[in-house]
Amino acid sequence: MSQVLHHHATALLRDYSDRPLLWGIDGTPQHNIASGYIPLLTSYTKEDSEAKGLRKISNPKAPRPPVYFSALEMVQAHQSCLFLSESGGGKTSFALDLALNLAGAQLGHTGYNLENFTRLIPRNDEGFFLEECWNIPVLWPVYKPIEEHSNWEKFHTHLQHLLNEEHYLLIVDGLENFVEPEIALHHLEKIQQSKPGMRLVILANSFLCEGVMIPPAITKFFFTGMNVAQQRQIWPDSPVNKNDELRHNLIIAAKLAAKKTKKDKAPLAVANAWIETLSTLCRRDILQATAVKYWCGCSEALNVLPQTLQRFFKSDFARTTLFPVFGAYALLDMAEDERLKLLASDLALWRLSVPFFIELMEKKQQDINAFSYGLLNLNDSAAFGLLYGGNIIKTCKINDPDMRDFCKQSLLNFLRQDKAAIAVKNKVARLLAELGDPRKFDDLIDIPAGVTVIGSDTNPNSSPVHSVFVKAFKIARFPVTNGQYQHFAKQCDQEWLSPEALQPERLNAPATDITWHDAQAYCTWLTQIWRSEGRISETETVRLPTEPEWERAARGSQPNYVGSVCYPWGENWQSGLCNSAELGLNMPVATGLSEAGRSIFGVEDMSGQIWEWTSTLWGEDMLHPFYAYPYRDDGRENLNADATVRRVLRGGCFSSPAIKANCSYRGSLEPNGFWRGNGFRIAVS
Repeated sequence: MSQVLHHHATALLRDYSDRPLLWGIDGTPQHNIASGYIPLLTSYTKEDSEAKGLRKISNPKAPRPPVYFSALEMVQAHQSCLFLSESGGGKTSFALDLALNLAGAQLGHTGYNLENFTRLIPRNDEGFFLEECWNIPVLWPVYKPIEEHSNWEKFHTHLQHLLNEEHYLLIVDGLENFVEPEIALHHLEKIQQSKPGMRLVILANSFLCEGVMIPPAITKFFFTGMNVAQQRQIWPDSPVNKNDELRHNLIIAAKLAAKKTKKDKAPLAVANAWIETLSTLCRRDILQATAVKYWCGCSEALNVLPQTLQRFFKSDFARTTLFPVFGAYALLDMAEDERLKLLASDLALWRLSVPFFIELMEKKQQDINAFSYGLLNLNDSAAFGLLYGGNIIKTCKINDPDMRDFCKQSLLNFLRQDKAAIAVKNKVARLLAELGDPRKFDDLIDIPAGVTVIGSDTNPNSSPVHSVFVKAFKIARFPVTNGQYQHFAKQCDQEWLSPEALQPERLNAPATDITWHDAQAYCTWLTQIWRSEGRISETETVRLPTEPEWERAARGSQPNYVGSVCYPWGENWQSGLCNSAELGLNMPVATGLSEAGRSIFGVEDMSGQIWEWTSTLWGEDMLHPFYAYPYRDDGRENLNADATVRRVLRGGCFSSPAIKANCSYRGSLEPNGFWRGNGFRIAVS
């Protein structure tokens, strides 16, 4: 047994086993990790896991509610994981639950052990329960919280004594606290890859690490908020709003404060219940001033509080849940220009107060137009001002046409910035969709006739590389969006089993959960519409692209690159230009977010994002195509083939790595199959 790892496990239990997780409404400790932790779910689903391989669908028409994996399960399934959530999302609680129970299992602790990992969890809003447990060999845990402004070199010196060890789990809590998080990630990846017996878990603030590119060996997951079934476990007699985004710390705190907040479990109401009780121990104005000073970095500020409150104010719960509310009340007392100046001075900190501040202004029926304009004019790479300013206009139903136009134009201008991260752009695009996205999603691009290289020697299904003459045709600049397909589904009474079908914020995202036959029906309908409008001639038809057409539109005139694939923008992979697995979002984003990722013809979203149907047949064997390369006239464009014959999908999707999210990789699915990672774009000839 390693003395180094034994020492770490012993220190973990000594320093953290009694650390309060839940606090009484009077600021006294109530529960530790062992007795109060609520398991976290990730945004990764059972359906995602199935779709990473080529799957068969036994009953494609059966609705399939998502079944989410827990964070504990993802740790066991992957050598290296990065978990993200906002402040108060439960990152540190998860890290300590993981570390303490592994340490206890190794050392024979009675309170912390593997038994704590065996628990029944509701995996979706419908209340489908599955047990989680630990089912791999027990590892020694090493927990490393990162202090603010840490540099990699200093942190690396603290790891030196571990580099000769094997069979341990390194937990790095607070990636955002590194001066250069991206560099730290790459170093951590190298360390883990050099030590097959080591596992790695990294926790990060999703806001502060939004644009950080993830190395391929590290799998990225987002913690989800509590689902409806979990919230019902906490508030059995209270109605639950499916769209509630309550933070993890706030939920577990409210579990204790439930008596005071039984009728109103909104975050501000829960936090106010705590503040009201704390005010009996110390004047509210002193509490507020002290909390804001301490929150802003003045560690001595707490000295004016009673000793019983000082420990509570140093807790993660107070820092992530109560302090933003104190900050909101402080903003309420300021002049407009003073507020905006304060926000701009430390956006990462003060952004947490803005939702509460807006709610307070609404309750007091104060005019927030000027504040909205101020937010929209904040120049920040995280689009914080745009998002909150636009949300005020949306939720407060501000009907000033000039203000709404200014807001939409500001959002649109941000989407055109290639330096902005796709994840951030997607948030902006969601808001723009709700306000009315002015972009034209039915644009067609002329693809000239010519000989094009198709295929790649990197995969047997894409070989051999060969040339095909492709006639001139037109192809859609974007995949068909939810908004476009929604219009068709309503007009034609078409069944569409997509959870995004009626979500206003997803109108500009690609339509998914689309079978090949659904796509064909859309093309037939649109042909009639466009002919009647004079958009196309009576001899032209809207249809799905053939496989060579799709590759020509994506690849342009690029030659074969021996031993490598090519992308719409060129030979070399460039991170951040498309929505592939490397981005780690695990979902389609709004269309047209990367101008630099376009093909040479100007066609967008052809790498990653969604798998796109073509008209071309693959064959019945999902692993080996019957209609192999070279492409030829051998019946593979038969539109009336049997339903057992799979059709070719192209482009990869959000969960596809770069080796699949490119111009040449061939995927397939049976024509009646559908899932949230496949859709289509149209062609005209």
